[in-house]
Amino acid sequence: MANGDLFSLSGMYSPVQIVDQVISQAIKMQASDILFEPQDKNVIVRLRVDGALQKFGQMAIGSYEQVLARIKVVGNMDVAENWKPQENKISLEVDGHPYALRVEVVTTNFGQMAALRVLDMPQFVDFQQLGMSTQLADNVKKSISGRYGLFLVCGPTGAGKTTTVHSCLKYLNNEEVNIVTIEDPVEYIVPGLNQIEVGRRVGLDFVSGLKTMLRLNPDIVFVGEIRDAETAKIAIQASLTGHLVISTIHARGSVGALYRLLNLGVDKYMLNYALRGVLSQRLMRRVCEKCKEIYTPTSDEIEQFTKINGQPPGQLMHGKGCDECHNSRYKGRVGIYEFLNIDDTVRRLVLSGADESQFGEELAKNNWQGMDKDGLRLVGDGVTSIREYFRTMYDAK
Repeated sequence: MANGDLFSLSGMYSPVQIVDQVISQAIKMQASDILFEPQDKNVIVRLRVDGALQKFGQMAIGSYEQVLARIKVVGNMDVAENWKPQENKISLEVDGHPYALRVEVVTTNFGQMAALRVLDMPQFVDFQQLGMSTQLADNVKKSISGRYGLFLVCGPTGAGKTTTVHSCLKYLNNEEVNIVTIEDPVEYIVPGLNQIEVGRRVGLDFVSGLKTMLRLNPDIVFVGEIRDAETAKIAIQASLTGHLVISTIHARGSVGALYRLLNLGVDKYMLNYALRGVLSQRLMRRVCEKCKEIYTPTSDEIEQFTKINGQPPGQLMHGKGCDECHNSRYKGRVGIYEFLNIDDTVRRLVLSGADESQFGEELAKNNWQGMDKDGLRLVGDGVTSIREYFRTMYDAK
């Protein structure tokens, strides 16, 4: 739906219809999040589609009170509680397909904001369906095929780390291994995995949960996120004592993930021995196939492209905007990746205390491919636009 053609929610018949309509439309548009945001005189409803927020509609404050009550009822929350944060899950079916909504309600300066995360278990069979090249997929499979060690996936929130990790777990999942996960929260229920949820709702944190997990005789351990020194050290210890540990970490890139662990106090000798590989990733929006057209880049865009790629761009594409993509010019997303194999070169650099620029110089000698080159490949192939590339890669620098 175009931003200029807003849907008037307050004119609908009942709060039940309003909530059902917003959720149905969000699922139809493949939105990842639904936001109900109170303002001074009304409430704005926005949907996050392909990583970008779009304004969907608005309603009067009076109408929203009933809509919020409906959300709380469906989410089994306390309708009378207006100050303390509340969270829960909603299970539902749309056209016979099961979905889950993770609901968070919190008080802001204009009232209670509701954020609904739409969870639909991705049905990925192979890593290449995530956008990985054959070589990259083989490198990832090799890194997670050992009986012990640590494999990391890094990137900012919304970069697709959870999807990549679950593809790894699906690849490893068979009757011969015990896979135990610790997540905050458990987003996807996966048959064959023993999943433990942590967080304030269950009164269990990552550190205590990880200690408990290691007493469950796991072969493979998934730690939702390494976010502090104690979690990092326990994960490293587990990876050195006969467990394959897979985890995520917030870092700009794969080399940055090494420094993040070192800054958390992980001993560099233990890091070198435990770490098997680091995968860094982002998601870029795909140009809408229905309204795709040739794009003439600006002189500045040509200069930046040439500086990174070594040669000027060929024919580039972008979206014009149409009903299919709700005039966003994009539809769907694709992953861009860089993989750091922990080989003798990397281990030597870690032990020597090399900085990131020294890492980059040394890796360049071995023709290491970073995310920037992977992204430009997709720009050149017309999968995404040059503007989307620069927008996505800005935070990776």
